[in-house]
Amino acid sequence: MAAKSFDVSAFARSQVDLLASELAAESSQTSLLLSSHTPRTLARAGLAITNLTFSSQRTGMGGKTVLELVQDSAVGSDVLAEHGIRVGDIVRVGQQPKGGEKKTEKHNMESNGSEGVIVRVGQKLVQVALEREGDDSNGFGGRLWV
Repeated sequence: MAAKSFDVSAFARSQVDLLASELAAESSQTSLLLSSHTPRTLARAGLAITNLTFSSQRTGMGGKTVLELVQDSAVGSDVLAEHGIRVGDIVRVGQQPKGGEKKTEKHNMESNGSEGVIVRVGQKLVQVALEREGDDSNGFGGRLWV
């Protein structure tokens, strides 16, 4: 029986192309959800975690800044609400808009956040490794959302 040859480089190229198209599709879907729904609605659907506060900051692998976010004690329980965010998810950390703000102010707040990757998810905390080296906790005051 003759063995068929397999082109590994072509297979790898096709996998990279598929991953790039999947990332583009998920990015467009996420931006559509973020532009058309409030953080509270996204949290109810399990796509966001709201009412977080900055707990600590450390330097992780590769010099990335890792933020530890916990539930705001003013909200009640210190356990995070149910959500669908998992380790490896690409997220944006930003200030949570207040109820009385205008739509333009809310839109500016949502675009001012920092992108990162979820490093750890627990019952009481979320750790996010921020993408850019210049990102740190200095811009985060008040309640946050992921």
